[in-house]
Amino acid sequence: MVLDGVLERHRDLRLGVIELGAGWVPAMLRRLDQIAGIWKRSEPDLAALTRPPSQQLTEQAAFTPYAFEDVGAMIRDSNPDLYLFSSDYPHIEGGRDPLGRFTTSLRGFGADVDEKFYAGNMRRLLSAA
Repeated sequence: MVLDGVLERHRDLRLGVIELGAGWVPAMLRRLDQIAGIWKRSEPDLAALTRPPSQQLTEQAAFTPYAFEDVGAMIRDSNPDLYLFSSDYPHIEGGRDPLGRFTTSLRGFGADVDEKFYAGNMRRLLSAA
């Protein structure tokens, strides 16, 4: 969807990647930007992109980390606009205290990042651009 220009052509399209964890997201963003930078020399669709893949995904997608993943590290490695709170209640993989685990992981970021993670990013994802 990114490298084929779908997000570029459909800027109102929003993606929610739910129940897959999110620890892989920072590396994927770096890799997509790298691939687009290398292959745009020979691929017209990539050369036509006006925004790097990481920017497209930051503006149009969001991901739900598992409670046991370090969302603070993901944010440091990428962007606070990318992640959504989820508890996966009542399933066991949601953990016994997802709020506590996420709160601990987000220490030191400030209220703006907390607001994005717990509510703002979902509002953005669900709203029309």
